[in-house]
Amino acid sequence: MVSCMSHKGQIFSFDFLLASSIFLLTIGILFVYWTYTSIQIEETIGMNEMIDKAYKASEAWFREGIPTYWDSNNVIDLGLENNHRFNQTKMNTMKTEIGYDKTKVMIGLSGYDYNFTVSDTNNDTVFSFGLNPSNPINLVKINRIGIYDGSIVTLEALVWT
Repeated sequence: MVSCMSHKGQIFSFDFLLASSIFLLTIGILFVYWTYTSIQIEETIGMNEMIDKAYKASEAWFREGIPTYWDSNNVIDLGLENNHRFNQTKMNTMKTEIGYDKTKVMIGLSGYDYNFTVSDTNNDTVFSFGLNPSNPINLVKINRIGIYDGSIVTLEALVWT
């Protein structure tokens, strides 16, 4: 006796399994790509924020602050310049009286670490303030030119997490 069993169901189930596998593989690849892209976007946003913070921190060196001739008791806005030159008295006050943590808050670097180094044209350090980077995850370096004690100097601002 010959069986009258149809083979259409078996072929359909093989096609269905193959199509389902391809579909699930495509969905998996898209998910991995989406996750990778999302991580890249978050890292780019974080780096852009750090760059903005580094420029903002370096701007403190190019404004007078409030009041213009502030001291550690009356400073409202930290500015380290007078008459378009870095002010040694303000630099010393920032370093010895205000301190790292309060300066960090005043220049808007909460959540980040920083270091400022002022170097002369011979690359000798004239002034340094802040922490030294030790195994930073991300680091941004901004170099700016200023005048200190009648000479051109380079300000290096480092900001990192």
